[in-house]
Amino acid sequence: MVYAGRMYVTEGRSPDFDPDRIDDPTRTGGVDWSGFNDSFHRLQERPWWRVNEGRRLGLGLRALRLAAAFVTEKRDAIVDLERKARAFWSFRESGLIPENPDVVFFGAEAGWEALLLRALYGDGGRVVLIDNDPAAFRRFEAAETERRVRAPRGFPERELLVRRDRSRIEYLQADLFDVDLPAAFDVGIDWGLIEHFDDASKRRLLATMARFLRPGGVEVSSTPRNTVFVRLFYRAFRDEMNFGYRELLTLAEHRAILEAGGWVGRDAVTLPAHNIILAQPSGDRGL
Repeated sequence: MVYAGRMYVTEGRSPDFDPDRIDDPTRTGGVDWSGFNDSFHRLQERPWWRVNEGRRLGLGLRALRLAAAFVTEKRDAIVDLERKARAFWSFRESGLIPENPDVVFFGAEAGWEALLLRALYGDGGRVVLIDNDPAAFRRFEAAETERRVRAPRGFPERELLVRRDRSRIEYLQADLFDVDLPAAFDVGIDWGLIEHFDDASKRRLLATMARFLRPGGVEVSSTPRNTVFVRLFYRAFRDEMNFGYRELLTLAEHRAILEAGGWVGRDAVTLPAHNIILAQPSGDRGL
């Protein structure tokens, strides 16, 4: 399972990145997650026209940052719940996501994708969010309790009500490699996770996620796309975003990683900034 040289790896590191804060790259993907989550949150909270405030930058980079921030904000390309809703709803045709699914989210941060899945398929199941970073948990606690999103075509209602009922969400502040839960989940989610791990660590991560799923369970796996705009975004916001190793992937590369780790892709869709693959463990995960 060797992909080096084919994938695009984001270049440069934030001046705030401290490699000494990374205890074990095989578990963290070589990322300072607290630094990243805090920095990313500040960037999301800042209006596009203020992204250059307090920074000594060349004219070209200032213009690139303004343009990228404008497009990102106008398209809501970061949280992007409306497009994600359309993508998740398209997976119903596979018949692999049941009503009221039990959902586990690896590296959940604020957990929006799990809550969106519940809004679409029913909220009667169990939801477990797993994230070891205190900054991620702060994002979860600070996030709004509900958000309304335009429903995808074919959904019985015009709007989705995405609700954050904390009394019905289990948030485990733990290293997912140490979490011991039975294989009892219909759906797993990993969002922006596997692209931070080297080849050997990817295999371990994929095997770990598979053991949470009950027979027939599926994974909603997302990685950042390798497109010109996404490359420019990570170039423009290197200081805010690059707190460790990250690959940008084509959909084919993402699928190949899953297959090499013993998974089978069942369906797939792309968003402007994301690849999303619906996959199942094949039972042959030692490749």
